[in-house]
Amino acid sequence: MSTLREKITFILTALVYVLFHLRVGADLGAVATGTAYQVLLTAPYALGFTYIVAVVFRRLSGKGWLPWDRLMRVFFTVGILFAFFFALYEYAGQGLPADQREAANKSSATRFFEDVIQKVR
Repeated sequence: MSTLREKITFILTALVYVLFHLRVGADLGAVATGTAYQVLLTAPYALGFTYIVAVVFRRLSGKGWLPWDRLMRVFFTVGILFAFFFALYEYAGQGLPADQREAANKSSATRFFEDVIQKVR
């Protein structure tokens, strides 16, 4: 990290990482708790994938490990992807009304047998 541009992009990547892990809450304590929980939830996945990517880069280049700032960039990028998909999963059912949310959580086999039982009655 020698140039000013590299330093700025590194800081921006870190800020985007935090932004993607940010969870809203009723007060500042809830925001901090939700964000910390989200970071701790995705960190093992991001670390694992970062290690795999680093090993692949090491094998392909034939040189040593990547510099620490490059590893952190890979970690932040993978963490952003995991935070995005966890947020999609977390917020996916919140826009539905309660009855549709319950229906979406039931399996198709359960709904089928409920319909059959209602028709038999």
